[in-house]
Amino acid sequence: MSDKPTIHVPDMCRMHQRLLVHQVHYRPIDPWRALIVMAQVALFQAATADPYFHERTGGDLQRIGEIGCLACFKPDAFGEIVEAAKNKDDRGAIKRLGESWVKP
Repeated sequence: MSDKPTIHVPDMCRMHQRLLVHQVHYRPIDPWRALIVMAQVALFQAATADPYFHERTGGDLQRIGEIGCLACFKPDAFGEIVEAAKNKDDRGAIKRLGESWVKP
């Protein structure tokens, strides 16, 4: 067993999951779960790059669960993710967006 800390990223609330899937026009047969996971990763990057996150958690990533839904915490970032996701031919857009928030 590893003694490295585990970080449990909170789930996106149902409202934001629905907004994401519907605003990107995913159908039930589309990979909507993958879309939610990609959005979660980008939201994690946006949240952890925010000085207010560090103020609220004391900089301890293990306390990220105290923030709750990261889309609720970072609504502007969520909106940018939705816009990036609308181009279904470029799934890398969400990844690049998330990386842009953590790059110095």
